Amino acid sequence: MKKGVLWLVSTLGVMSLWAALNFYATTQGWFIEKIAAQGDTQEFVTNIKTEVDKGFRGNVAMLMMEQGDVIATHHVSKGELVNTDSVFGVASLGKWVAAVAAMQLAEQGKLDLDAPVSNYLTRWQLPPSEFDNDGVTVRRLLSHTAGITDGLGHDGFPVGTPVQPLVEHLTLAADREPDKSGKVAVGMQPGTRWQYSGGSYNLLQLLIEEISGQGFAQYMRQAIFLPLGMTNTGYSVDRSAPQTAQYFGENQTLLVYPNYTSLAATGLYSTTSDLAKFVRSQIPTSALNTPGKRILTDQSLLAMRQPIGQSGGLEIWGAGVMLYADNNHGSFVLGHGGRSPMLNATARMNPKTGNAFIMFQTGNKRAFASNMATKWTNWEAGTPDMFQLRFMLLDMFNLIAIGCGVILLLSALGFMYSRKRVSK
Repeated sequence: MKKGVLWLVSTLGVMSLWAALNFYATTQGWFIEKIAAQGDTQEFVTNIKTEVDKGFRGNVAMLMMEQGDVIATHHVSKGELVNTDSVFGVASLGKWVAAVAAMQLAEQGKLDLDAPVSNYLTRWQLPPSEFDNDGVTVRRLLSHTAGITDGLGHDGFPVGTPVQPLVEHLTLAADREPDKSGKVAVGMQPGTRWQYSGGSYNLLQLLIEEISGQGFAQYMRQAIFLPLGMTNTGYSVDRSAPQTAQYFGENQTLLVYPNYTSLAATGLYSTTSDLAKFVRSQIPTSALNTPGKRILTDQSLLAMRQPIGQSGGLEIWGAGVMLYADNNHGSFVLGHGGRSPMLNATARMNPKTGNAFIMFQTGNKRAFASNMATKWTNWEAGTPDMFQLRFMLLDMFNLIAIGCGVILLLSALGFMYSRKRVSK
C-alpha cells in the first residue's frame, strides 16, 4: 500500500513538472521562430524589410525606434510613393491618443479616473440599466471593462453624406456594423469583464468635450498634437493632397477614406513621423537616449500600463493601451492597433528599453501591420504576444494532456511490472 502511494505521488510529481515546463516554455516563447537574433538590430531590420516586401499588397510605411530615437524606416507601394510624412488612416490606434488626453485631464485635476462618468456629462447620459451605471468610470472606459456592450466597430460615413451628431450616435450609431446593436448602454456589471467597445471611446470623446468646453478635434490639436509637433495629424483628411497615402482595397482597387462621428475611437489620421513623436512621449524618461517633449508624467504612464482587462486568463489591457506581451522586466510591450477594411495600423513600445515599432498599411485583407509587429515583439522581448498566446495555449493544454496521459500509462505499466516481479 505504502509503495503504491509513493508511486502515485511520484507520478503526479512528474506530471506537474511536465505541465510546468510546458507552461514556462510556451509563455517564454521557446517554440517561436524569431526572424533575427535578439539584440541584432541590423539583422532584424534587414529581415523585416524582406518580410514586408514579400507580403504587402498596397502600401506600407514602417518606422523603428531605439531608446526613443528613429533608427530605421521602410516604405513600399504598388502605386504612388509613400514616406514618413504620408498621411494614413490609423483606425483604432487613435484610442491610445485619446486615452492620453483623458489621462492629461486627470493630471490637471479636472477629472477623477474612478468617479462615475455621469458626474461630468450634461449633454447625454447612459440609458437606465439593470446594472449600476455609476460603476462606469473613465478608467473602466479606457480599459473596456465598463460593461458597455455596443460591440462597435464603426464603418464611418461616405464622403458627401451627413455625419451623425455625437449625441445621436451614442444613442444609436447609424454607421454600426450590421450585427451590432450600435447603442452605448450598460449590458453587464461594470468592472466584472473585459469586452471591446468602440462606444466607450465615443463616450470619452463626449467627456473630453464637456470638460474642455471645446470640440474634440480642436482640443486634441491644442493639447496633444501641437505640443508634440504632430503637424500632419488630425481628424479630417484632404483626400486630394499629395501627402495623403492611397487607400488600397482588394486587388489594388482604390478606396476612399470615410468621415467619422467616432473621432476618438477610429477617426484619427497621422503619419509615421508624427506618431513616432507621440510614442516617444509615452516612453519613460529613464529609457530615453535624450530628453524630449512630455505631455504626461512617468507616474501617469505607469498607471496606463497597469493591467486592468483580462481575457482567457491573460492580462491584455491597461488604461488605454493594449498589453501585448510580457517584456521580462516586470512590465509589458504595449501600444495599440487599428483595423478597417483593407487597412491596418500598429504602434508598439517596450517601456524598459524605449524601443518601438510603427507600421501603417493598406491593401492587405489580413492584419499585415500587426503581424509584422508581432515579429518585432518576439524579437524585442523574446516572448509571444497576446494573439499568439491565445492559439498557443490551446496547443499547450493539448500537449500537457497527451504528455500526462503517456506518463500515467508508463507509470501504471511500470507499477504493474514491479508488482509482478515482487510476486514471483
